[in-house]
Amino acid sequence: MVHASDSEANLGKPVKLEMPSKRPFPFENDSGKEHKKRNINSLSHKKISKLLVALEELLAEDGVGEVEALIGSPAYSRATELRSTLRDQVQSGLSLPSSSGSGDYNVGSSPQEPVNRNPGKILTTLQITPWTLSSIPSELPPLPEVYDPTLELASFTHHGRTNGSVTDLSYERLEWVGDAYIYTISTLLISQTFPALLPGKCSQLRERLVKNVTLADFARKYGFEKRAKLPEDTIHPMKEPEKIKAMGDIFEAYVAAIVLADPENGVSRASEWLKSLWAMVLSKEIQQEERNEDKLDSPLWRLRGNVDHVQTKTKTVLNPKEKLQMALNSKVSKLTYKDIGTAKKDKNTKLAVFTVGVFLDGWGEVDKQIGFGSANGKKEAGFKAAEMALNNKKLMAKYSEKKKIYDAQQERERMALQKQEENCS
Repeated sequence: MVHASDSEANLGKPVKLEMPSKRPFPFENDSGKEHKKRNINSLSHKKISKLLVALEELLAEDGVGEVEALIGSPAYSRATELRSTLRDQVQSGLSLPSSSGSGDYNVGSSPQEPVNRNPGKILTTLQITPWTLSSIPSELPPLPEVYDPTLELASFTHHGRTNGSVTDLSYERLEWVGDAYIYTISTLLISQTFPALLPGKCSQLRERLVKNVTLADFARKYGFEKRAKLPEDTIHPMKEPEKIKAMGDIFEAYVAAIVLADPENGVSRASEWLKSLWAMVLSKEIQQEERNEDKLDSPLWRLRGNVDHVQTKTKTVLNPKEKLQMALNSKVSKLTYKDIGTAKKDKNTKLAVFTVGVFLDGWGEVDKQIGFGSANGKKEAGFKAAEMALNNKKLMAKYSEKKKIYDAQQERERMALQKQEENCS
């Protein structure tokens, strides 16, 4: 995106970054803590993934009834809920896109089914803090990693180098998103750091930060020119203004890729990176503001409304076994999945076919088969057995009513016990 203030005289000239010669590199102090925090987050993600794998193996096996009997129904229910929560939090990895014989790049969306993802954090004013003298780095800050290879490749790829599908990702699509984040982050930084400046002057400072000449200079310093995948027929004839435009767009696309690939911390990572880069551009203004003895305490960043915290809960998708377990599970009932008969072979695929039945103990039944299913794997066969039981509306209504009466009785006993304890105290 080319801005109105990009004059012809400035085209092709790198931005002059004025920095104090003895300014300590901030990533050696405050940002060092953030780097350690990112490592801890990565380690935590691995631990969560390992825990989820263990829960999947424990709860998805055909002997799920034995597990419940071993640990008890309450513990089993909590383990199932924990597994569902972890599923929502762990992101699915996407494979690197393959290149076609024509040299074009397929950066389309994944053909896999959509996965419930953690909605992540949104950009708030509390995530952005003002520039200070310690915010000005003495050298170029490290380039943040893009955690998704598809988005990373797309941030450098021109639409002309894709397969031409409207769903293919390119830096033209990503830069539109990155441009919005760049404008918002720069606005918050300037407004918080220079509270005494009028909006007109703030806009002038922002234009220095977001114009293509500045962003293109950053892109070149990080070697984005070498990574850019532009149409072969446009690389050599491109004039300097066009190159600046392309490099500025790619930089904005890279910002978008950082944010989109990391829903949990992408916004804060991109903000810290941009904050350091822009601090070098506005180093004189930041130093002058720090030396200013008459600092304005603007109420713009202190006023808060009395708004209750709202917690957004993502909808958890349960498999058939989990649905049946939630519908019929209690302290006095148990579901067991067993093999029925011997494994057979599919006539067409020659693969083994397993048949699994689901059996109910409780609600007046003793080891009663309430469903069965056949598939090439015992896990899938168990799912089909549970689906059959769930689809038997008459049977489910019968047991659900008994469970409802039992749960109500348990609640009355709990309330009576609680009242008795209160009277004794």
